[in-house]
Amino acid sequence: MLPQNAPPPPIVVPPHSDTAFGYAEHLLIWSWRRVAANREMCPLVGREFADSCGEDAGEVFATFCALLRALAFAGRRVLAVGHPGSLAVTPDERQLLNLVAAAQDGRDTLFEAHLRWLAKPEAREILAIAARGMAAALSANGLALALSPIDAPARCDGPPALVPAH
Repeated sequence: MLPQNAPPPPIVVPPHSDTAFGYAEHLLIWSWRRVAANREMCPLVGREFADSCGEDAGEVFATFCALLRALAFAGRRVLAVGHPGSLAVTPDERQLLNLVAAAQDGRDTLFEAHLRWLAKPEAREILAIAARGMAAALSANGLALALSPIDAPARCDGPPALVPAH
């Protein structure tokens, strides 16, 4: 386990993924994990958002927290989030990234598909608003998410294996 103020380790995408895992993806997953571990007030979270979003850092982080709250409220199930410091990306983490990436890229059909998978029918609009807000906040700060494939596991017998960093 990393000390509370340790910088984020690189998150490695499995080699079968055909898209790059950029800074924006890393920022969101790393921050989500810190929030899930009750470490959102860690100075490093603020610094990472400040480094990537400048004077908009507070607003972008608040938008991100609103997205996570909307996801918790609208979610069809409890999502699997990796531990801070883990190099593996969970399918649920990738699903949320793809939801926001589809909104950012204007791919409405794909956005709706991810939304239907993640949210209860009666709460989809809440998550849609939050995801589109996050997409706009990232875009306004020059951060683009890449759409990536979600590899469904053949078996469900635990978290994905760690991929060694290169």
